[in-house]
Amino acid sequence: MLVSLVTLVQSWLTRQQSGTIVLEIAGDRVELTGKPTELHQEALTAFLARHPE
Repeated sequence: MLVSLVTLVQSWLTRQQSGTIVLEIAGDRVELTGKPTELHQEALTAFLARHPE
């Protein structure tokens, strides 16, 4: 479910072309932006790996 939520949020941010959303689980945070960089994608991948569904 978390992956689906992240996909939805990323899609919305891309359409908006701006903004930032912070996801936090038990103090572990990751930021999603409308213009993600490779570093953002790596951080998101690591975040999702730490919090499997």
